[in-house]
Amino acid sequence: MVDSPVTPGDTYVVAIEELGSEGDGVGYVDDFAVLVDDATLGETVQVEITDVDSNFARGDVVDAEFGI
Repeated sequence: MVDSPVTPGDTYVVAIEELGSEGDGVGYVDDFAVLVDDATLGETVQVEITDVDSNFARGDVVDAEFGI
C-alpha cells in the first residue's frame, strides 16, 4: 500500500504549477505531485485521482477553472 495524501476516486482542487516532461500539468496535494492530462500551466482544476504511485499520482480533470 502506498502512503500518500491522495486516494483513487477522491477529488481535489489543484493549481497547475508546472508542466511534466510529456506536457501534462503538475499540481500538488500536500507536497505530493499530481499529474493531470489536459491541464495547462496556471489553471486551477478539480481532478479525480485515477492512479497512485509511490511518488506521484495521476488524475483526470472533472471541472476546469475550478475556484481560486
